[in-house]
Amino acid sequence: MKITLEPAQVRETEVIIRGDVASPEVAAILQMLGKKNSGKLLLYKEDEQFVANIRDIIFLETRENKVLAFTAGDTYETRLKLYELMELLESHPFAQISKSTIVNIDFVRSIQAEFSGNYCIKLKDRKETLTVSRKYFKAFKERI
Repeated sequence: MKITLEPAQVRETEVIIRGDVASPEVAAILQMLGKKNSGKLLLYKEDEQFVANIRDIIFLETRENKVLAFTAGDTYETRLKLYELMELLESHPFAQISKSTIVNIDFVRSIQAEFSGNYCIKLKDRKETLTVSRKYFKAFKERI
């Protein structure tokens, strides 16, 4: 990818993207530029693209170098990296609970301490349980 910055005296900043506008790279750029507070997230499943409401996402997790978004009914892939999603979701009720997982706090049903010092989260609308690592627990607790 080539990035060119041109200083100019203009009223409004303009961003021009040249290239394959259907590429995952361009989709990720557009998501970061224009949709930060839109409440929507572009997700993928097989060859289809879906626009999902952020409030419907229960958790996001990195598995096998892919970031997956889990909703009540399905699992999708996102082309954004976990740290990009954390920036995008900072104004929404999400918290990072481990190196590879972000959870929607609105879907947390219960929290239970484990012997290891970690915490276990049970979710509403999903059967999975998630682990909150000790490193992320304080920040997670502050977000609740």
